[in-house]
Amino acid sequence: MDNKTRIISDEFTKLSIVGLVVVQLALANGLYLFLCYAVLFFLMYNLSQPYKPAIFTVVAINHMVQILPGIWLANYLDKDLNYRAIYTEKATVLSLIGLLFLFAPLIYQQNKIKRLSLKEFQTQANRLSTNRTLNCYLIALAITSVLTGVAFLYSGFTQIILSVVKIKWFFFLLFGYLVFLKKEKKTVFYLLVAFEFISGFYSFFSEFKTVIYYLAVLLLGFVSNINFKQLAIGAIGLFCMVFLGLMWTSVKNDYRAFLNKGEAKQSTSVSKDDALDKLLELSSESQEKGTEGSTKVFLERLQYTYHFAKALERVPEVIPFQNGANWLENIEFSTTPRFLNPNKPVIDNSAKTTKYTGIRYLGTKQGVSFSLGYFAEFYIDFGQYLMMFGILFLGFVYAKLYKYFLTSSSDNPIFNYALVGAFFFEFANFEIDGTFLTGRLFASIVTFFALTYFFGRPLLNYISVKNSDNKQQEGV
Repeated sequence: MDNKTRIISDEFTKLSIVGLVVVQLALANGLYLFLCYAVLFFLMYNLSQPYKPAIFTVVAINHMVQILPGIWLANYLDKDLNYRAIYTEKATVLSLIGLLFLFAPLIYQQNKIKRLSLKEFQTQANRLSTNRTLNCYLIALAITSVLTGVAFLYSGFTQIILSVVKIKWFFFLLFGYLVFLKKEKKTVFYLLVAFEFISGFYSFFSEFKTVIYYLAVLLLGFVSNINFKQLAIGAIGLFCMVFLGLMWTSVKNDYRAFLNKGEAKQSTSVSKDDALDKLLELSSESQEKGTEGSTKVFLERLQYTYHFAKALERVPEVIPFQNGANWLENIEFSTTPRFLNPNKPVIDNSAKTTKYTGIRYLGTKQGVSFSLGYFAEFYIDFGQYLMMFGILFLGFVYAKLYKYFLTSSSDNPIFNYALVGAFFFEFANFEIDGTFLTGRLFASIVTFFALTYFFGRPLLNYISVKNSDNKQQEGV
């Protein structure tokens, strides 16, 4: 058995990473950059382990991607970190500490997972049929395409419908694992990635990014060694993503206005062909103008410490600590079916954000939504010290669910890896609203428990390799 418990690297690569972290101290707002990168690499080192699920590595990275840009933005504008809100430094530090509390139970759980060698990983993959898994993905793709279109038409079932949609990504991950472990149907897989990426532009919510994140979840699970060449490739990939982000920022508002025909709704009212033609037209115009003007907007959109900092200004000076009232309301809202409460209101994240930041935002009636962020909600309810125990409890819940679905879903670890990847991806954003988080958590538990309890065994039987499959392969 491969006894490596951590991803290994050569000395030059280690020195490069350490140098990258230390050099931040020489930059403007350097202490906060240093702390962010130090926490990020600490979490990546402990969460990323050879041939173990990489979902929480991606979750940690995505959280940090919404904390760091607040500092990058201040440096880009050549201003002090507190230039927009006097407690931005404090919000940044509290966010970093909160990340350590959130992921502490998950690091503990990750360390307890049985290690698999690459050979064992491949043996488990050979028990499953790549063709049948592909069939399941294609069926799920067709079904979820319909469900996504009606999810917001029936508000009482939106959370459940969106959780069912995640089953498609379970099959995507499962198919991807088999493709790379068995070294077959790679061309088909890459075509599916391209399809998901391009078709994602038709969504009002920029879902083209989703397949990139899931691809990261998949590929990071195979990393056992890191060298400088891989770091360079990663840097090039990061540069391409930033360029894409700048391009998207420059066209997003005009493109979304075209998608919904100027109506105050977060949905699409044009054909896919018309949408893609418009996107190409706007992208061409953006290239001619350049993306320099989009950098500030891009960084502002990425960062989510600003609302936290504004909440620190108002709570408890203007509004007292809520002593758990917000999270109790989040849980009650998420667990009470609409048919039991016909007067149950529609979620309006902007109303909560306006209340606790003092910034007047447009809401759902105008077709927009501004989230406060669930770290800020923990602070508003419990204060800067007790909020950490609330975040720790959430991490404990994640860890228990992670252990359950990873060990009790089936006797095939690859099946289970794909399952937890699809389940937890929904919680990758630092910006996520507390009501949305609890709603999706409960809906995901119901959906994935039903999937494993009622359909897990028949599904696994269907995608398992049969004797007839072996004979066909031998004939070939």
